[in-house]
Amino acid sequence: MTAQHDNYKSGLKPTWCDGCSYFTIMSALTGCFSDHNIDPCKINVISGIGCSSRLPFFLNTFGMHTLHGRPLPVAIGARLANPGIPVIVTAGDGDLFSIGANHFIHAAHKNFDITVICFNNRTYAMTKNQASPTSPAGFTGSLSPYGKPEAALNTIELAISGGATMVSRTCAYDKSHMKKIVSDAFCHRGFSFVDVIAPCRTFGQRQKEILTRLEDLQLKNHPMSNREKALAEASKIYESDSNPKAPILVGTFWKKDALCFEEQIRQIRNNCKDSPKSMDEILDKYQV
Repeated sequence: MTAQHDNYKSGLKPTWCDGCSYFTIMSALTGCFSDHNIDPCKINVISGIGCSSRLPFFLNTFGMHTLHGRPLPVAIGARLANPGIPVIVTAGDGDLFSIGANHFIHAAHKNFDITVICFNNRTYAMTKNQASPTSPAGFTGSLSPYGKPEAALNTIELAISGGATMVSRTCAYDKSHMKKIVSDAFCHRGFSFVDVIAPCRTFGQRQKEILTRLEDLQLKNHPMSNREKALAEASKIYESDSNPKAPILVGTFWKKDALCFEEQIRQIRNNCKDSPKSMDEILDKYQV
């Protein structure tokens, strides 16, 4: 029997603003769980701090609401402690790419089997609109009234260069596309990253401004296994900031098959035939 969307909801009313794009991300996520008939007790959703990171409270699954910038270290611990349970990280652009950027790079580079979903609203919205790493140059927020001086951090380029083995982008306003992208990332073996264009209802762009400009790479027959072409397409994701006629690129930029960290550790253990079998044996080696 297939589990329904509501089986994955906790019953707590989301605290997001009415019309927030995060509602559709949650719907895509519960739809993915339903399609794969995942037992709610066999999934772990881990978040940091921010509007997006309230998500675990609204889901009837295992989960943790951790510290700002620290969902990935906790997710890695969860994976290593219980590799039989899939782990999904949900966090904002500030959470992942400011205070948490170092964790993101190392988790991607080691290729942990984790799905990371970035709710990218390009601002620190919960604290009333400060510039985030993905805010465009010139962004006027509450702490940058004269404009943000530096350019936006390109999350897709960073993920590919950092070592992620699946890198995708979607938009919260296109629910069917987002659900497919999230599902593909969830099924991928290795570090998968999904950047969700999710404008803030209060401070961001409106739906019409984005929907008409979306361009799916898969409809252009983009070769997602070609790293050079993946990076070339990734370099264009912010052209739409300065050029109102430029498309907003979505789809899977990069995907490759590679052993995930957990599998590599398992191979090392299997090859160590003389390794101690218990903690007592390990400690006995160091007795004086």
